[in-house]
Amino acid sequence: MNVVTARFGEIEVDESKIINMQGGIIGFEHLKKYILHMQDEKNPFWWYQSLDDGKIAFVVINPFIAKADYEPVISDNDIKFLEIKGPDDVVLLAIVTILQNPFSVSANLRAPIVINAEKRIAKQIILEDQTYPVKYYLTTGPADEAAATGDSEKPNNCKTASL
Repeated sequence: MNVVTARFGEIEVDESKIINMQGGIIGFEHLKKYILHMQDEKNPFWWYQSLDDGKIAFVVINPFIAKADYEPVISDNDIKFLEIKGPDDVVLLAIVTILQNPFSVSANLRAPIVINAEKRIAKQIILEDQTYPVKYYLTTGPADEAAATGDSEKPNNCKTASL
């Protein structure tokens, strides 16, 4: 199947790689079908491209790259809802925000996208643990040092999960 996107033009999509969002992404609940698009396997930033609206794509990252000790607690209800059988079924993504200043890059660790990689269903969940910020800064530069809350850390080089 081919899909026309705003960022990548027409791309070929393997239908077995489509991820079905259950409940959608906050603010984009009406968009249900996505693919994980990687332009370069060495780049830790990927695109979570909507197939329902080719103009919508989110920059995402494996949250363990941003924070190696990231340990989100996924509720039993969400585990059941996503039909997760074990930890190997789970892929986590954090939506990245890139502001006009290139030094202001943050990942939303409070509301990760949880994907059942086997069933290809996903849901954005809001963690109860408020120690994970909505804006976890991935870079420290002159413009965001004042804005950083002190709990930001530089990213580690962890391996990324694949779908």
